[in-house]
Amino acid sequence: MSIWKTFRCSLFHFLIVFMLFSTSFLRKPNGGQWMLVFMVLIGIVSFSVEYMLNRKTSNQKQEARRMKYLYFIMFQIAMTLILFVCFQLLMDRSI
Repeated sequence: MSIWKTFRCSLFHFLIVFMLFSTSFLRKPNGGQWMLVFMVLIGIVSFSVEYMLNRKTSNQKQEARRMKYLYFIMFQIAMTLILFVCFQLLMDRSI
């Protein structure tokens, strides 16, 4: 299996997060640095979790893999929103 097929969910998620959240960071002072740290965290977590999921489900049936990838996508969305809120609070120095 090619690398593109292996990590396509994480790559799509990473690109969508970049498009959606980049303007929110760039409106604030030092937003570029915060956005870089945010994107690195999103990338590391997304790609490493998908790598572990792919290793664990490589010998399973297609339907079981689809269900686990559904949970993986829900995890990615929740993790992104939680990290975004935390970063916004840190940028406003509310934490």
